[in-house]
Amino acid sequence: MSYDLLSVPDGYRTEVALVVAPYVDAVFLNHLATKLKPGRFCLLVDDGIQLEALLKIHDCQRKGLKIEIRVARSVGLMHMKAFYFEFVRKGAPRRRRRRLLFGSANATNAAFSGGINAELIAESELKINEDSEVAAYFSHILSTFDSPEVQSVSGLSTWMSQLPFIRFPALRSARPGELPSGFDAWLQQGMLAAQYRNAPQFATLNIQLKKSLPQDLVARIFARSSFTEKGERNVVRYSYLNGPDTQEAQAAEGEQPRWKSRLAVWTHLGDWISNDCHRKRSKIMKSKAFAARNRNISRILENGCDEKWIESRIEQLLARLNQVWRELEAAGVAPEQYIEGWNGKVNPTSYRLRFLKKLDQDFQLARDGDFKSRYVNGYEFPAMPRFRQDTMAWEAFVRSWCESIAVETAKNRTLSLVGKRIKDVMKYLQKDLSELSWSEIAELLRQYWETEWEGEGISLGDWIMGYHENLGVEFEF
Repeated sequence: MSYDLLSVPDGYRTEVALVVAPYVDAVFLNHLATKLKPGRFCLLVDDGIQLEALLKIHDCQRKGLKIEIRVARSVGLMHMKAFYFEFVRKGAPRRRRRRLLFGSANATNAAFSGGINAELIAESELKINEDSEVAAYFSHILSTFDSPEVQSVSGLSTWMSQLPFIRFPALRSARPGELPSGFDAWLQQGMLAAQYRNAPQFATLNIQLKKSLPQDLVARIFARSSFTEKGERNVVRYSYLNGPDTQEAQAAEGEQPRWKSRLAVWTHLGDWISNDCHRKRSKIMKSKAFAARNRNISRILENGCDEKWIESRIEQLLARLNQVWRELEAAGVAPEQYIEGWNGKVNPTSYRLRFLKKLDQDFQLARDGDFKSRYVNGYEFPAMPRFRQDTMAWEAFVRSWCESIAVETAKNRTLSLVGKRIKDVMKYLQKDLSELSWSEIAELLRQYWETEWEGEGISLGDWIMGYHENLGVEFEF
């Protein structure tokens, strides 16, 4: 595959370029515009396109890329990948040539750069008479770009002059809005709220023992001096800041924040939230330990180069290790079985070096903006995997989402705001949500998503998508 496929016949100019694809990136669009210089450049993309990808295309428009955009709607994914071009002869006599590329390639740099994806592409020069139905199909799609309304495009099954029988899909073309248009598209554009799992390692020194701790007096002796077991029994953790902020951060580690129980929907991929909800409510999507972790970062930055403070932390660490040493001896246990020793005492050099190395690592992390955001907030928000074209995998996700809604709405006082909105919709449709299977819930949402709520001036889908609006002042964490 190569960008060389995007070429203009000698003596011709590109009058129209139409790109139809489920996935697209700005690099490809800029390459096409540079190579073909089309008089009119149109893009029809699946309505499940991530908002961030759409914003990148809008950014290209602001920088001078002349492109018209519409979104294609279908029950599932608009999966067609087609590139239709019309060329007009520069001089007399005036002639028009039409070319169609189609196959497995998306409108992406990975598909056309030649060194990444392995793609199959068919190229056809359309003949005026024999291929008039094909040209009319794409002309119909182009005509939808001139309308502010949603336009339907009928499917087409026909023989092409140079190729076997080919089938073009039926679809609907609409102007891209701020929000997705269908139930599946809304789910696909969502985010996953992933808890940042490495947070407990910050400002914490992991000390590997020479021997695993038995679950008896020995473990309690270590715990009394703030050396706690986490995971492997031959490793103890020591929080070297040793203040109330550290304790608060640890205490809140496993607690479910209020925003998550109200704004997220559990799925087998993780906790799902809508893209619009994340954009408008991201400021409250934080760990309960947010304030304490923020103070921990500040303490490391303020004191990480202060020799006096560093020495005080080392002295405290060694004092606690020596306390453990003495208590183990008093209990008749040889401390050397667990702790590095020297001349019958704790080896200060070994633990000093370990502490200095860990402090340096933490100091560098505290200066890293990306780490600080993940650690302090406690969550990352990756986009949903793009797998709607995998029907079985997508339906498995929809199933877990709908089953979660069914579980939440069966509670007497559910906290789920999405569940409450869906319960409202089912009541309007005169359906008892408690009696519906996951597949019936999904089918009803797909079928009635764009149905107008009589007397309310909004669609049923709009009501559900707005679940995160009108939150009270008390709604923080």
